[in-house]
Amino acid sequence: MTSPQIQQGESSEAEPARRLQASLALDTLLGSLGLYSVIPVLGLLLAAQSDGSGTAIVGTGLFCYTASAGLSATLINRWLPELDYRRGMVGAVLLSAVAFGLLPYTTAGWALCGLLVLAGFGVSVHFLLSRVLVAEVVSGSIGRNRIFSLLQIAVNASATVGPFAANLLYSPSDPRTLMTMVALCYAAAGAVLLPGLPRGRSPLATSGKWPVSRQILLRTLRTPTMLRVVLTGTLGTFVYAQFYSAFALYVGREFTSTLLRSAFIAGPAVLIVVLQPVMTAVSSRLLKNGTTPVGILGYANLFFGASMVTLGLALPPVVGAALAVLVFSVAEMAFGPMISTAFAALPIESSLEAFNLRQLCWTTGEALGALMGGAVFLTLYDKGDGRLYWEALGIVTLLATGLLRWSARRVAAGT
Repeated sequence: MTSPQIQQGESSEAEPARRLQASLALDTLLGSLGLYSVIPVLGLLLAAQSDGSGTAIVGTGLFCYTASAGLSATLINRWLPELDYRRGMVGAVLLSAVAFGLLPYTTAGWALCGLLVLAGFGVSVHFLLSRVLVAEVVSGSIGRNRIFSLLQIAVNASATVGPFAANLLYSPSDPRTLMTMVALCYAAAGAVLLPGLPRGRSPLATSGKWPVSRQILLRTLRTPTMLRVVLTGTLGTFVYAQFYSAFALYVGREFTSTLLRSAFIAGPAVLIVVLQPVMTAVSSRLLKNGTTPVGILGYANLFFGASMVTLGLALPPVVGAALAVLVFSVAEMAFGPMISTAFAALPIESSLEAFNLRQLCWTTGEALGALMGGAVFLTLYDKGDGRLYWEALGIVTLLATGLLRWSARRVAAGT
């Protein structure tokens, strides 16, 4: 029989974790609502707001935001441990609130780009610290994956609502209404964070001045299990990026119905909101039965590859696209939370350094995937060989995933 003292101790330990989970979920929901309300019209806003810079400022501004949101947190790696989580995370979302809120009040190209760099900086720091905090506070892959899954639901719920808010509130002649709403979303995200964040706790410093030290990189190359996480995660991110590059271009070229285009692009977000709890339960069962996080990433990559192959089959375009979206959504439900879970489980002393490595892998895979999806796919599609792209990409993904799984079994058998 469990003693009352033990039960009371477990309850007192669980309460901060529950507060943290609730705060992070609300924070992610509100911050993502702000982000997905501005992203669909950001290019239009820049074109309308700039003082004669024309299309140049649109491309430059979007690049400034994307690059900053993806990598800027890793550039200040050596200073992040000097901030506790409360100051770092709340300060980051407030910085994004101010930067987005000021966009309607300037027309100078340099100022617009500067504000977008600051907005992306806040998004980057907040994302990194929130994942590191979960890795440090929550023990075990099952508990971490549940929280990362909850955050994925929050992101995708906002992704389904945000575009409607953008269309309702955005006006090229006066974007202040929309951007005020965006700023308020980020400010509210900061407010809901406060009750759940631990006081006086900071991320553990990395082992060197760089985001990922040479020592950790060498250890990764020499340790098969660590290298498999990096390769599997980067491969999955590469294929994941095809949905928002090659597939989006395919839908835009292949279908004339605006409703159909929107349904295909929004499909994964809607399915994730509805079905993510089921996938989380499946992943938890697999983890309990001994499957490793990288093993589940491998299963996700098989589904990613299958979704690409589906597009290459001689199916009616509507049927092929619908099946591909369904299979892709299953893959994303498993892959999105599990990639953070897998990197959190790496034998790296600093969770900050582990997630810096995750961010480098994600950015590399996503950038290369978007480049190939935007350039190679269009070239083949315009020549009438679009199916060849999907077939080749799907087969290569399946073979690479199979090779990684085979090498893992071979290493395990030899130890």
